[in-house]
Amino acid sequence: MPFKYNPPTLILPTALQELVSAISTAHSLEELSDVVRTIPEKCNMFHVVYYFAGSGEQLLDPHNFISTTYPRAWQERYYTHGYLHADPVLKRSMESGLPFEWRELEVEKGTLADTILQEAQDFTLGHSALTLPLAGVDGSHGLFVITSLDPTKFDGIARISAVRDYQMLGNHVHEAYLRITAHQSSSQVDLSDEEKSCLKLAADGLLGAEISKKLKLPESVVRLCLRVARYKLGAATTDIAILHATRSGLI
Repeated sequence: MPFKYNPPTLILPTALQELVSAISTAHSLEELSDVVRTIPEKCNMFHVVYYFAGSGEQLLDPHNFISTTYPRAWQERYYTHGYLHADPVLKRSMESGLPFEWRELEVEKGTLADTILQEAQDFTLGHSALTLPLAGVDGSHGLFVITSLDPTKFDGIARISAVRDYQMLGNHVHEAYLRITAHQSSSQVDLSDEEKSCLKLAADGLLGAEISKKLKLPESVVRLCLRVARYKLGAATTDIAILHATRSGLI
């Protein structure tokens, strides 16, 4: 009988089981995002990204859901400079359903795509990065990225293990996102007057202390109202909660 070799897992079985359980039972996008951001620590990696790329008219919408441990400075630069539609990682993910490492990307020197990859190195997002394209049963696209400071992390047999383990995690995250948003889009969201007022003022650019002063509420109550509003709207951040509330006519 020929010997069948099973490559070792890069994630401890207990950690993998805990992550899958937490992802599968997440009740809101905020809760799901919190779980995703624990992956690097639990799996001995550097950074993680889950991005819901969407489908149809909302494909690659800058407002689409993202959960990442990337530095805030890089996230702000990425969006303010309009890197989304020129990102070679996203482009490759949309064109192929196969996993790939960033070092496999071929981009023309001097292009915006080349600039994005160079700046990613400057911000030390990782010395090796594995991207796993995702696809939902509804035709939606997503991607899951894991990075490491070890440039050889995904070499040889380790790549087979990484693809197996992180593709599974990525698929669970994508399915959880679709489950949560489907539930919330079919449910009537009922925000209290205080929650609506806090969201409206946050949409105007006011911070917690300013909202507190404006509404004559303790700052702790303002924080609670925004947190509850995020939960009800299935939003990972206040900005996304504002977007959802505006689109559904709640504010």
